[in-house]
Amino acid sequence: MTTVNTVEDIIEALDANPILLEALRARLLTRELLELPRVVARLAASQAKTQEDVARLAIAQAKTQEDVARLFVAQAETQKEMARLAAVQATMGEEMKRLAIAQAKTQEDVARLAVAQEKTQVAQEKTQEEVARLAAFQARMGDDLARLKGDRLEMKLQGNIHSVLGHRMKLRGTRVVRAAFPSVIIQEFLNAIDSAADDGAVTDDQRNRILATDLIVAARRAGATQTIYISFEAAHSLDEDDVRRVLETGDALARVFPEAEIMGFIYGLSINERDRARAEANGVEVILERSEF
Repeated sequence: MTTVNTVEDIIEALDANPILLEALRARLLTRELLELPRVVARLAASQAKTQEDVARLAIAQAKTQEDVARLFVAQAETQKEMARLAAVQATMGEEMKRLAIAQAKTQEDVARLAVAQEKTQVAQEKTQEEVARLAAFQARMGDDLARLKGDRLEMKLQGNIHSVLGHRMKLRGTRVVRAAFPSVIIQEFLNAIDSAADDGAVTDDQRNRILATDLIVAARRAGATQTIYISFEAAHSLDEDDVRRVLETGDALARVFPEAEIMGFIYGLSINERDRARAEANGVEVILERSEF
């Protein structure tokens, strides 16, 4: 059995076992995402039907134009017949009958055109509904992908946390006391937080902020014994909300562990200059994945 210690071990195990890879994909992907090909196929069929209806409408419109042209011809002929009526009254009945037939046919053609237009409108409305449903599904899929990217960042950060802090700050004895993915919290650490909440040193909101933090580690400086608590917030695109959350966590940790040194980091793939300046101004370290690993 392969021992899994790093993300690379997980990837290697998945590449070696297609069945395991399919099982993981089924757990991670939503039912909607798995059904996306069928949804797209239904939309394509609906669009094809709409195109057929539009084509039939175009044919009906062309036929109507022809009928209108024939009507103009019939009307011209009627005018000629009316002119001849004065001379040939005996033929008036037949000509009037032909005119009535032509008018009835025109009315039938107009009625068929109205029905075709109504069908086309219904098809267009159905297509718009399908497009709206597809847009909603794509939005949900985007949210799911964003969560998956966030989970990957948190896993990578947790797997490399010892080397990151050792490289940047020469810290020793680094240990994870709180991790969001997979969910980890050291009982001793939790007991200290709960005691502080019971004593009123922190509020319930501050307790919950600590427990919701993506990653918290305890470490010490080389040659020292004082504990340092370091909180991390991880996101694909870092912004002012990540800075705010890590500052709130740091304030709460300082109340729980007044004798310890408290530090805050934000970790991700990108951050704009305004939010980077805000983080640095508040003593929050910024780690971008491409520059560290």
